[in-house]
Amino acid sequence: MQKIGLLFGSFNPIHVGHLALANFAMEYAPFDQVWFVVSPHNPFKDQKALAPAQSRLEMVAIATKEEPRFKICDIEFSLPTPSYTINTLEKLKASYPDYQFTMIIGSDNLLNIDRWYDSRRLLKEHSILVYPRPGFPVKNADIKHYDTIKVLKAPVLEISSTLIREGIREGKQLRFLVPPGIYDYIRNNRLYNST
Repeated sequence: MQKIGLLFGSFNPIHVGHLALANFAMEYAPFDQVWFVVSPHNPFKDQKALAPAQSRLEMVAIATKEEPRFKICDIEFSLPTPSYTINTLEKLKASYPDYQFTMIIGSDNLLNIDRWYDSRRLLKEHSILVYPRPGFPVKNADIKHYDTIKVLKAPVLEISSTLIREGIREGKQLRFLVPPGIYDYIRNNRLYNST
């Protein structure tokens, strides 16, 4: 049975931290593949701040093309919006019964997971791998009641899509915080008020 890590996100835009995390998780979890699940509409994100969903999907395609074990997953594009993770996981399990899926989330999301739609069922029925985010330590008390949660001691990278968007709006040249081709894509498509 293939082990698939699911890295959910708006990828607004995808950056080198996403790829480094996916690489680390693939090697140390380990997974056979990591799928980048692009969310057209995350209920916790301001829609006005998001680049068009198709642009974000295209950026993920550009960023992951050199690694055959990285796959793009656009399943949420065919599901009702906003995108609820539990619905996506159920659809993936039904569509790929021979795969074993594990959701990869940051420790910041774990500490807020009780706000997610149907979070009790999510925690009870689905495997979750948690990686550290700055300022959000994972304590044993947070996970001891769940056999479904494991912690990945990944490097902490303080790169965020927000930092990149804000820098681009300010006219900063942040080419090396995003994978090859992404900075030019953002400029050519005038995303995030770039010129």
